[in-house]
Amino acid sequence: MAVALEASAAIGDDECGTEYLLLGIMTRPEGDLAELAEMFALDPMRIERAIHAIRSHRFSLAHDGPGYPPLTPRARRALVTRRPDNSGPTGAFELLHGMMIDDASGACQVLRELGVRPSEFRRLVSYGTRHLSQPELDELLTSLDRRHGQHEPWWGPAPQDAVETMSFGDNAGVEIARSASSVAHVKSLAVSKDGFGITITLQSLRPWLLPPELIPADVLVPGQPLPAPRPEACIIELEFADGTVVDNTVHVPRWDHHRPEQPVLLPVGYRHVKVNLNDRRAANHDLVTSDWWIWPLPAAGPVEVRMRWSAEMLNGSGRFDSTPLLTSAAKMLREATLD
Repeated sequence: MAVALEASAAIGDDECGTEYLLLGIMTRPEGDLAELAEMFALDPMRIERAIHAIRSHRFSLAHDGPGYPPLTPRARRALVTRRPDNSGPTGAFELLHGMMIDDASGACQVLRELGVRPSEFRRLVSYGTRHLSQPELDELLTSLDRRHGQHEPWWGPAPQDAVETMSFGDNAGVEIARSASSVAHVKSLAVSKDGFGITITLQSLRPWLLPPELIPADVLVPGQPLPAPRPEACIIELEFADGTVVDNTVHVPRWDHHRPEQPVLLPVGYRHVKVNLNDRRAANHDLVTSDWWIWPLPAAGPVEVRMRWSAEMLNGSGRFDSTPLLTSAAKMLREATLD
């Protein structure tokens, strides 16, 4: 409580909510709580940074006097959480359970900000409130622990897999589309034994009104709403030689452990660089680089890449041959089988 109250006062918040209680309880965790903190990387510095990221939505300076800020209603309820059978004192797991009851609580928002699923955290905490035996708790910790690779997602190469990067022999790459204000290229490819990646650049030839929006937004934490497409949405499509088409208009959850039934295109990286030219006669330069992962490998033959960006009247397509990708992937598969 001392850490929670002092942190909320030092940050200048108007109330001390469950996010501050989470910070307090994870400041010096011991025993099973320390294992929980290590599993989800809930160290105080990361929690404090997440608090700064979420607090602006309710910061009002309502508390501007001496002393600590008052507790929020959710924080007050969390402090009196008891065991399911209504017996025993409130302990660490009971307090965590009270913070997590409401999915809109500050503690849940902090977890989402840190890439932790509140549902998984809540599951482990609820088991803790039942006071499991040590073997039972160890088994549950092991089932949820991602530090040793048990929960590697299906998309992308596994950490131990080989990945080969391929270029197109020049700096420009394969041109996809060009308009009066923009030009798009496929810059490079990367392949593993069961999928491939593609890097696409979009450069400005004159100032843009708005930067391109590569939809859908990448949602790492389940439950977050997807934004509606807007005019600046940039549509990317890939068509394989067998007629299969993948595009970026369909959101595929990356943390779903079930492989999709259809081929998919997933966003895995985005960088936007603005270069201010030291020349009054020249416009500033924008360079947007996006990385994508495509599963599975394409059919043999040409791969057509199409791009549409209505806000800047950009519409076009380019091609590359999938043969080098498939040759490298087959070699990796043979080596993995021999190993």
